[in-house]
Amino acid sequence: MVLIEGVGAGRAALRPYLALLLWMDVPREESWARGRARDGEEQREFWDGWERAERAHFADDPSRPFAHLLVRQREQGYEVVPGPAGTGEAPCPLTDGDES
Repeated sequence: MVLIEGVGAGRAALRPYLALLLWMDVPREESWARGRARDGEEQREFWDGWERAERAHFADDPSRPFAHLLVRQREQGYEVVPGPAGTGEAPCPLTDGDES
């Protein structure tokens, strides 16, 4: 199994080759705030550019509508729910926390 992670992992050019597309369902602003907090003030310019580039990327080539499963962070662990393109059935076992 090969796991491909990143903003462009679900782009149209790759989708025909993916067995499954998972979407980490986190609001953009929250995701960006986490990145900014992690990277600090010295990466502010990067994040300003990243936000613009990510908005443009998903405006031209959205991935979420093609997700088989949505992954949502909870207070403890994660919840996996059917995505817009999914059946709700995971083809393989998935864990929802560290205690599985």
